[in-house]
Amino acid sequence: MSRDLKKRGVWLLTALLLLPAAAWPGEFTASMVVKDGDKVMPGKIYVRDGQMRQEFSDESGQTVTVVRPDKKVIWVILPRERTYTELALKPHLPGQFIQMPPNAMHKRLLGKERLQGYETEKYQFAVPGGQELEFQTIWIAPKLGSALKLTSNTRKFSIEYGGIKEGKLSDHLFAVPAGYKKVASPQLDY
Repeated sequence: MSRDLKKRGVWLLTALLLLPAAAWPGEFTASMVVKDGDKVMPGKIYVRDGQMRQEFSDESGQTVTVVRPDKKVIWVILPRERTYTELALKPHLPGQFIQMPPNAMHKRLLGKERLQGYETEKYQFAVPGGQELEFQTIWIAPKLGSALKLTSNTRKFSIEYGGIKEGKLSDHLFAVPAGYKKVASPQLDY
């Protein structure tokens, strides 16, 4: 497995670790912006029946991550190489979308706020972050059954969905394309 693939896989799985483990009533697509310090990674997300597809492009090409709880797998797909890696969706993985982690402490409703055209409930909570607690803020849209934004000032990290379009999504978005070669998965500890 190439060093670049492993690096991209680690970064994307780190983003996935912040992402709900239940089924959501919403079926939608959205643009997505992940900010980590000075790094900004725009992408796209597709959500359907607890399944998720994320697409990111960078100088190394496009990376597609498909999370399939029904099959208990995560596929990391590299269209440029026509390859994919299959990873087990482990039970301790918090989920697929922006979420309030199960180990959240000091959960506090800050109020309601309109975001991206949706009514949201804005919460602050803390999660263990090394030697101290890390405080995060999350905006949850009950209509979509999904959070739309998460911020962490401690790490200067955020994920936000925008341009949300509700509607039916095709099965092919949540599958490995025909003819792609399976490659060994990196040793990632997520």
